[in-house]
Order: sequence, then C-alpha cells, then structure tokens
Amino acid sequence: MARERVVTEAPECVLTDQDGRRVSLRDLRGKAVLVAFVYTSCPDVCPLMFGAVTAVQRRVQAEGRGDVVSVFVTTDPEVDTPDVLRAFAVRRGADLSSTILLTGSPAELRAAWDGFGAKVTRLARGLVDHSPLTVLIDARGIIRYRYLGGVLDTDTIAADVRNLLKNTTTR
Repeated sequence: MARERVVTEAPECVLTDQDGRRVSLRDLRGKAVLVAFVYTSCPDVCPLMFGAVTAVQRRVQAEGRGDVVSVFVTTDPEVDTPDVLRAFAVRRGADLSSTILLTGSPAELRAAWDGFGAKVTRLARGLVDHSPLTVLIDARGIIRYRYLGGVLDTDTIAADVRNLLKNTTTR
C-alpha cells in the first residue's frame, strides 16, 4: 500500500445511497470519513478493500475514539444499483448505520471519480479496471491521506484515523 499525506478539499458530490437517498459528502462533516472505490462484481481487490476499510472502522469505533463513516463509491453504475449495493453490504456484515454505498448516473460518478483522482475504465458489463484508491477525509471535509493499493495496511490506516480524530477533538 502506498500512503500519501495530502491536504486538499474533498470534492463536493451528491450521489445515491443503498436506500435510494441522495447523499452529499458535505452531510458527513463532523466525522472522519474513509472513501473507497469498489464495485460489487469485482473478482479480486474490491472485496479485500471493503473488508479492510470496514475492519478499520469497526476497530476505531470499538475503541470509542469517535465517529468514523465508511463510504464506498461504485465504479460500475451499470450493475451497482441501490438494491445491489445494499445486498453486497449485508452479505459482508456491514453496519449500515455508519457505512454508505453510493451509486449515481455515469456523469455524477465520473465527476466524483475525477474529483478524487480515481481512474476508472469499463471493460465489459460487470468488469471494470479502476485504481485501488482509498482516502481519509477529516471532519472539516479535507482529504488528509490517500492510500493506493488493493491490500490495505489496516494498522496504519487505523492509526491515521485515530490521530485525525484526536486532533479534531482537541481543537
């Protein structure tokens, strides 16, 4: 996993969640947010990324360190409808009170991908080539870290989330 420290404002995007509601990243201000780009029919790294991000979220929340939300943005809107996203999350035991899976129109998603710097190429129905990107956003909507790689170091990411939450609560 490559880890890059950054300080840049998260792009504003409004997408549709697993329950069909419109969600803005701005709605999540006040919480640490992990955003990963995945798709539900991925045969390799996406399930690993989903599991790693979810594990970090669970660990930090169990320690009582603060609010952490996991957000997963699809890279395959043709397949990943709200119902498909919900079923994917439920099969993996995600806590849907603090986990959001997002889809949208191709134009909405392209704007989100471009805004975060995710490279996405549709190869065929249900098969997408995309950068294995996860980002950590602070409570003010600032991206603090970018993690690139399908195998995420959950210890490092959890430490980054803890530090970010600690610094948020001491200001």
